[in-house]
Order: sequence, then structure tokens, then C-alpha cells
Amino acid sequence: MDPATGALRESFDEAWKPLPGLGGARIEPGHQFEWAWLLMRWCPDKDSSAWRAARALIELGEQHGVRQGFAVDALLDDLSVQEPDSRLWPQTERLKAAALLAAITREPRYWSMAAQAAQGLRRYLGTEVPGLWYDRLTSDGQFVQQSAPASSFYHIVCSIGEFGAALERA
Repeated sequence: MDPATGALRESFDEAWKPLPGLGGARIEPGHQFEWAWLLMRWCPDKDSSAWRAARALIELGEQHGVRQGFAVDALLDDLSVQEPDSRLWPQTERLKAAALLAAITREPRYWSMAAQAAQGLRRYLGTEVPGLWYDRLTSDGQFVQQSAPASSFYHIVCSIGEFGAALERA
């Protein structure tokens, strides 16, 4: 985690230093949420450093990486938005992290976050063909008409499963 911002960057050299240029400055909100979820699953002890890191990643993702209810594709290391479009998979990671955090803490603000993430994800599923989904939402709110990767199905199923499990624990 970057000591200045607390963010997880995307690309490193063999000494674990961020790559020079834009590659090393890239931060993906979807990965902040995904790592937070992994840390909470690995160590649900709320007094652990893993737990504190997970919460910090979620807060960073929410504060800097969510615009108009959707997790954007990428930030820069100063936490400004680099890529304002929103692919489907970061929405699913946001939902997983928020749902698990809500289930563990029972804090209303995390339930609200999970509900907002679920509503956002639902928009991607609103295609004319049942069972398909959109992959990319532009920053002006339009879905890109293109093929969606089949790997998104895994993300969709896991996020819905995590949300359902959180609701059962509530």
C-alpha cells in the first residue's frame, strides 16, 4: 500500500517499486475493493492490521473512485480520475466488499453502500436480451454497445452470492 495515500497500485518492478510513468501511477478502484474483500475474508478479526487495511481500501475506493454511483476504471497516484468510464467488474468488487463489511459491522452506512453498489450493478444487467450484460458505462452515462467478456459472469455470480449471504446474516 502506498504510504502517502494508502492505495494499492497496479504495476511494480522486480524490487516492488512502482513502475515509472503512468503504468506505476495507475490505481484501480475495483482492485481496492477486491483486495479489501480478500483481506476481510482472510482475517475477519476487526482488531487486526488486515482488517484496518481492508476498511481503508474501501474508504479510499468509495471516496476517490466512485462517481455518480459507479466505480470508475482508474485513478492516478494523486487519486485524481484517470479513466472515468466504468466497467462491470469493479461494480461487482465494490458490491462484494460493501456487503461483507456491512454483514460484519452491521453499520447502516455500509448497508447503504452495498445497496448503491447493487443498484449500479443492476443497470449493467438491464439489456434487451435476458441473461446478457453490458461491460462498459461511459462517464456520460451511456452503455457501450460491444461484446461483453464471458469472464464477467464469474464476477456477477460471486457478487450476488456475497450480497445474498450478507443479507442472510443481517
